[in-house]
Amino acid sequence: MADNLTARVRARISPQNAMFLADRARTSEKSKSRLINDALSASFSYEIDDERDGKILDRLDMMMRHNHRHSRDLNLQMESFALFLHFFFTLSPEIPVTDEDARASRGVTLLNQYLDQLGSKMKGGGKTFKHALSDILISDDDFFRMDELKLLKTLKSQRITSGANDV
Repeated sequence: MADNLTARVRARISPQNAMFLADRARTSEKSKSRLINDALSASFSYEIDDERDGKILDRLDMMMRHNHRHSRDLNLQMESFALFLHFFFTLSPEIPVTDEDARASRGVTLLNQYLDQLGSKMKGGGKTFKHALSDILISDDDFFRMDELKLLKTLKSQRITSGANDV
C-alpha cells in the first residue's frame, strides 16, 4: 500500500457511514482518506475472503465431526434396539387366549412405567447410554484435529500442574 495518497475521488456515502467514518477517524487518529484507502485495499485484497473462508471451513469441519458422532451414536442405538427386539420376540412365551386381556392391561402398565422412566432420564440430560459406553465409543482422536489435540494435551497438563500446586 502506498503511503502517499495522490488520487482524488469524490463519492457519496450514507449519513450513517459518514458518522462511522468520522468516529473511526477520531478514535484511530487516521485521516478519513487513509481509512477509505485502507478499506478499498482490503476490499480488493483476497486476504479477508481467505480468512473468512478459512473460518467457515473450520466450522464446517467441526460440524462434520459432530455429525459423524451423532450418526454413529444413532446407528449404535438403532442396532441395540433391533437386537433387543429380536431377542424379546424370540424368547417371549405364547399367551393363552384366556390370559390376553390381563396381559394387555399389564403391557399398558409396563409401557406407561417405561415412558415415565424415559421422560425422567431425558429431563436429567439423557446421558445414561453415553456414560455407559463412553470408554468404548469416544476418543479425542475422533473429534479433534492434530493441532487441537496438542492444545488439549497442553491444557490438561497445565490443569494437572496447577491442581498440584493448589494442594
